[in-house]
Amino acid sequence: MELFLLVVMKKSFLIVLSLLLLTFSVKCQSIFDYSLNQFLNDESVENSSISIQLINGSSREVLMEYNSEKLLIPASIQKLFTTTYALKQLGENYKFKTIAYSSGFVDVGNQKLIGDLIIHFSGDPTLESRYFDSLSFLTQLNSNLNKLKIKSIEGQVILFPKKNDFSVNSNWLWGDIGNYYATGYSTHSFRDNYVDVNFDSPNEYGRPTKINEFSPFSKNFNIKNKVISSSTKIDLSYAFGAPFQKERNMIGELPSNRKNYNVKISMHNPKDFLRHSLIQSLENNGVTIIGLKNLTSSKRDTILVYESPSLENIIKIINYKSNNNFSENILIHSALKTDSSITYQKSPELMQEYWKEILNISNIFFSDGCGLSRLNLISSNAINKLLLHNLNELKSNVKKVFISSLPVAGISGTLKSLGKGTTISGNFIGKSGSMNGIRCYSGYFVKNENFFPFSIMVNNFICESSIIKKLIENLMVDIYEKL
Repeated sequence: MELFLLVVMKKSFLIVLSLLLLTFSVKCQSIFDYSLNQFLNDESVENSSISIQLINGSSREVLMEYNSEKLLIPASIQKLFTTTYALKQLGENYKFKTIAYSSGFVDVGNQKLIGDLIIHFSGDPTLESRYFDSLSFLTQLNSNLNKLKIKSIEGQVILFPKKNDFSVNSNWLWGDIGNYYATGYSTHSFRDNYVDVNFDSPNEYGRPTKINEFSPFSKNFNIKNKVISSSTKIDLSYAFGAPFQKERNMIGELPSNRKNYNVKISMHNPKDFLRHSLIQSLENNGVTIIGLKNLTSSKRDTILVYESPSLENIIKIINYKSNNNFSENILIHSALKTDSSITYQKSPELMQEYWKEILNISNIFFSDGCGLSRLNLISSNAINKLLLHNLNELKSNVKKVFISSLPVAGISGTLKSLGKGTTISGNFIGKSGSMNGIRCYSGYFVKNENFFPFSIMVNNFICESSIIKKLIENLMVDIYEKL
């Protein structure tokens, strides 16, 4: 009888405990459901495609979700997959190397290099980058030539590899690839692969603008200017042109009555700009290039081994500034670690298969590394699996690097304006992604030292993007306050 009562008491206790846990779970779910319903019932998103998921990072419990398996266009939150992939394939301390050699010999008395100056490029996307302006390969090269007292080069300046592999992603829009944010990949990357164009615009609306200059310069690069002045307060100009197409056609509008108004457009051929700037830099340093042929010798002496910033610093620029150029370049170099014959166009597919296996997911489609292609498709569940993986599976040093690469809401990077002055300011770290009709956020709520992966993707809205951003911000504030 006592045994029977003990069994009954144990069963009763388990039933009560289960009911309490169920009640607690339902209560939590209903709290978040209220916030979710407020968001979904807003008329601004009623015809949009939406995917949302919130997870407890410790217990892995799903706290809120809506269409979490729905495949949508991620825009720049795609970079979270790419930067993690690069960290795992290359390591946070990886640096690109650019090496300058001399062939032949140095005639010290006459201050001549009797031979060629040979420079081997490895695809460093930060070479002379505006994002790392305290570092300069050209400055260091000239400094080392001065130390060797070389004032003339009898041979030629040779850039290796000789093959020019500059390419943009075949799935990017024609309207994008002439502009600074769609500069593609090149082993000879230089100055972020874009050109600064300075305009003067007249006071009268509808009148032609004038280009003062563009930098860096190349004699093989031309701009056909059809940009006019208007009442706009922002840059509404666009450049059109393909890789190796020497002319860029610029159309659109710029604010009236401006001097040296800066617009950024893509290079037609980074190697061409690199060569021109390199020769110009040497000449400005007092080095004369004679250009004689057939002076190349098998003898090689190293003049300079130039190292890029570490991958840790490159990834921080990618996620803080949403840098497409750096993202595309680290993707191909990461893919080459697995398959030395992989091409730039195929590298997204290799990364896709990698994450399918690691995260045990089947439905993701990668078309590039930066998120500019509208053929990329992921779900909030897939991106949250990545966030959970990075939270729980990465080595502590790699995890630290990834977390520190993420902008902070209300404070830094592309999240600086999100939630400013609200409770999520300083308490959400992550990545934003936006294009026409697309607004996405993915990252971690941080509360009481706990991390809560959260991803929201809104596609195909037709209202102002600022309205969607505010709706998402309000939802995130509600979520954070109820965690």
